Amino acid sequence: MDEVDLRGRTALVTGAAARVGKAIALELSRAGMDVAIHYRDSREQAAATAAEIRALGTDAILVQGDQATDAPRIVSEAVGALGRLDLLVCSAAAFEKVPAADLDRARWDAMIAANLTGPFFLMQAAAPHLRERQGSIVNLVDLLGTSQVWKGYAHYAVAKAGLAALTRLLALEWAPDIRVNAVAPGTVLFPEGLTEDEQARIVARIPAGGPGSPEDVARAVRFLASQPFVSGQVLAVDGARSTNP
Repeated sequence: MDEVDLRGRTALVTGAAARVGKAIALELSRAGMDVAIHYRDSREQAAATAAEIRALGTDAILVQGDQATDAPRIVSEAVGALGRLDLLVCSAAAFEKVPAADLDRARWDAMIAANLTGPFFLMQAAAPHLRERQGSIVNLVDLLGTSQVWKGYAHYAVAKAGLAALTRLLALEWAPDIRVNAVAPGTVLFPEGLTEDEQARIVARIPAGGPGSPEDVARAVRFLASQPFVSGQVLAVDGARSTNP
């Protein structure tokens, strides 16, 4: 099967105002796609991302919402503005460190809602539109919860592990009309608040010798969106970090 030509196609990227989501939106624009930029609170950053995309020669529209509660509306507004949907990228996520013994129900539920429930209902709402276009989904998961577990991240690890499982399950259930894949980034951006010593300890465990970049993840998303015989896969983009527990 020939590679999917992304020119003239459309994508909805959640969490696309900044960081990795922004890099993904820009990379898809470079591939020729019009992009719906989803954001929750960061309207100014989302508008700036849209301006960068338009400068590349493709269209960009903004869609605001909380993916945990507004998934059907987010998809509906994106499709209404773009006219169709070829690709959904579930990039928006929540992240925090809390020891398992200190986790309360509210924090557990909020993490599962943001990183698992929200993406599932986005995928469910997008499925009829993607099916019409023989489109695809790319989820952003994590090494944490897929190939590794780390102390202090029980709720985050469970949510990302669940999203990885959904990736494989929906690739099976929705085949052959919709392909579903995921990218599991390693260290491409450091969490806020890490000291230089903490960053150095993380880098020391990356066999490739240093951190990657958001653009590394974005290129992996573009690859998965363009390959018609790749589905049900979780692609680690981690400099071989997953081989070094």
